[in-house]
Amino acid sequence: MRPWIPVAVSFKACAVALAFSHHPAAALLAFFAPDPWIFMQFVLARSQAFGPAVTRFATPRREVWLTIDDGPHPESTPAVLELLRGHGARATFFLVGEQVRSHPELARRIAAEGHGIGNHTLSHPAWSFWSALPGRTAHEIDGCVAALLLSNAPFQRLFRPPVGVRNPFLDPLLASRGMRLVLWSARGFDGGRRRPPAALRAISRGIRPGAILLAHEGGPGASRRREFLALLLDHLSREGYSCVIPEDGDLRC
Repeated sequence: MRPWIPVAVSFKACAVALAFSHHPAAALLAFFAPDPWIFMQFVLARSQAFGPAVTRFATPRREVWLTIDDGPHPESTPAVLELLRGHGARATFFLVGEQVRSHPELARRIAAEGHGIGNHTLSHPAWSFWSALPGRTAHEIDGCVAALLLSNAPFQRLFRPPVGVRNPFLDPLLASRGMRLVLWSARGFDGGRRRPPAALRAISRGIRPGAILLAHEGGPGASRRREFLALLLDHLSREGYSCVIPEDGDLRC
């Protein structure tokens, strides 16, 4: 049992006792006191209460791990691969199973060009994965695995939930499959409406040796996302950073 569970339950039980003791204000305070902390476990990459999450890697060199979510997309993946090739950069693509089903040749091409592939769920349920029960969570994990297997694209036992939001059932399901949860240490919010230069400024604040960088491809803002990636790769080159795929033994929570 995770240590946060008995703590949260204790607060709720204390609230009930206070309510029966005719202390309604104190009861409300005790009942809701742990909720902001619990909420942050869902959404903060550095939070570890729901289970270990990789957010960096060990390296003595100026190296970062570039990760690219939400592909593959025929309108963006070839251009992204060309950008990476031009900079001599390697990246890990966290792919959506339904996209892999539609474009298995792109998954194979990603691997053939020397990049890694990870699991980004079957359907990318960005707004509901946080509340998914064990059965649905397992379906999202295993559905993506099945799509990758059918595409004949080699992949790693790495998982990233949609928009990085976890649920309390995810960790034991990943552990039972020998998979690791990989989040990030720096992001520019390029997946939203932020302009690429602003996204670069945001992510650059977290660039340091061993950082895991988050970028995206495809979607309604595909051209804006590609522009951000081009700016990011240029920035990394100027700063003397290499984009590498770290060994499993170097991953750190």
